[in-house]
Amino acid sequence: METVRSPDIVFSLAGRDRGRAYVVLGTDGGTARLSDGRTRKLANPKRKSLKHLCLGETGATALAEALRAGKATDSVIRKELARFRGEAGMTEEVRQLVKRRRY
Repeated sequence: METVRSPDIVFSLAGRDRGRAYVVLGTDGGTARLSDGRTRKLANPKRKSLKHLCLGETGATALAEALRAGKATDSVIRKELARFRGEAGMTEEVRQLVKRRRY
């Protein structure tokens, strides 16, 4: 997997949230802190192993600036994910990866 940094958009490949898009808030070791602005808010991000993530898109500069300045909100994250879904959505490559990772 490519290096994941804040604020990349990633897809979950394993677990109950398989196929869901998240924004990376940060990484530490082999895990990433993720938020989607709805079920996983900024105050309580999800920790997930990097091997269970697939890079969807590198992060937007506006979201990166907001995270760096501490002015990011759950609403900003939801809007960024909605923009991403509207433009690209889940590509066929990611769909195949998610399908293949069944246990």
